[in-house]
Amino acid sequence: MNRMILRWLNAPVFIFLVMVGVAIQTSLFNSYPFNYLQPDIVLIAVFWCAQRRKFTEGGILTLILAEIAEAHTAAPQGLFLISYMTVFLLARLATRYLVISNLSSLVMLTMAASVVWKATYMLVLYLLGVSSNQWRHLIVLLLPGAVMAGVTAIWVYRWLEQFDRLTFKDPKNQSLFEDELRLEGDEAEGGI
Repeated sequence: MNRMILRWLNAPVFIFLVMVGVAIQTSLFNSYPFNYLQPDIVLIAVFWCAQRRKFTEGGILTLILAEIAEAHTAAPQGLFLISYMTVFLLARLATRYLVISNLSSLVMLTMAASVVWKATYMLVLYLLGVSSNQWRHLIVLLLPGAVMAGVTAIWVYRWLEQFDRLTFKDPKNQSLFEDELRLEGDEAEGGI
């Protein structure tokens, strides 16, 4: 019973933790020297959802996380939604066709996802006709943003892996839990 409750609480607690991360990110890293070191917590969480969640659950979490990110910005409505969904779908595609065996490959893909995210939002701004003032900002912050996403991802992914284990959302624990439920069901049928 505790496992079911913890698995059910995984998504709401995950969203809450991302909200706390966004609050820290937007308050500590908003001034000049620190904006070069600003990690993108939502991007890391979206990439984690693409790697470790089923398609529907990860997609819904991505939509919620994108809405949280848009609430903390003055960007045109839907810009972050499009950008984060693009990252989510490309990360799902990468999961399907690439072997992501260890943390370093996951971190490198996160760095690439940071570049894709920024390219996507610049493309959307270009299509809206409001990208003229953003190119310099993109060029200045592209490399530092990707590096900080990779550095932050090292710790965040390790922590999220522990979080998934504690809430029985880890694929290994999930298969053990399903096997245990099947055994309990078989025992109940045999006892009658």
